[in-house]
Amino acid sequence: MQKFEKDYAKLVAKILTQGVTKETRNGKTISIFGESLVINDLHNYFPLLQGRKMYPNGIFGELAAMLRKPKHIEDFEKFGCNYWKKWAKPDGSISVDYGNAWFDFEGYDQIAALKESLANNPNDRRMIINSWRPHKLKDLDLPCCHYSYQFYVANGYIDMIWTQRSVDTMVGLPSDIAYAAAWLIAIANEFNLIPGKIKLDLGDCHIYEEHIEGAELYLNRVSTNSVGTAPGYLYGPKTGTDFCTFKPEDIFLSGYNSLPPIKFELKE
Repeated sequence: MQKFEKDYAKLVAKILTQGVTKETRNGKTISIFGESLVINDLHNYFPLLQGRKMYPNGIFGELAAMLRKPKHIEDFEKFGCNYWKKWAKPDGSISVDYGNAWFDFEGYDQIAALKESLANNPNDRRMIINSWRPHKLKDLDLPCCHYSYQFYVANGYIDMIWTQRSVDTMVGLPSDIAYAAAWLIAIANEFNLIPGKIKLDLGDCHIYEEHIEGAELYLNRVSTNSVGTAPGYLYGPKTGTDFCTFKPEDIFLSGYNSLPPIKFELKE
């Protein structure tokens, strides 16, 4: 089992044992605040949970859609991501700042600026993409949970700090880890860098009341079972390929061994 999953399991256990109960907009949770996870060895292994089976193609499809400024549920579904229906309007349109604010933050293209720095000034300390626009929140079908991404280049590696305000620990966080990894791999490939470390800075880390039984099952599994070696991967596109053209089939996973799935309800 990868170190990140051991740390993830510790976070789940900490929430269950130390979390405070809260009544929130979409159900009762137990939560803690201000945690971090670090993903290392991204150039060697792909960070998928092995204590329960995950389905990464939908996660990769979500990234592909967001890199193309999604406006409609079809923008997700054509890449195999089928879980955004919960937030779409009856006509299928959807308003999110994921992706859209990356390319147009009040007229400023943050993706273009990041590419310019990575190509010509990789020591830049301003390589940040931000998608939190307070004045737009009332217009969104779902405000961004992860909203800020900072990049750092040194010794041929590219690292990322990922900032997230709201963390659905059992459903969202494992997917977000895979999403962040795929994105950093694609960026690294365009600029002939090695994908390095991802540090996730996490705000409200919560487990929904309906997820507690599954969380306890997960912890029991990882404490009593061996799940084999971590999955490897290959990235298909040639070096220099625009990361905004990422597609789910660009990442080839190998040797993904896991325990059976645990069903968790996706909360709106």
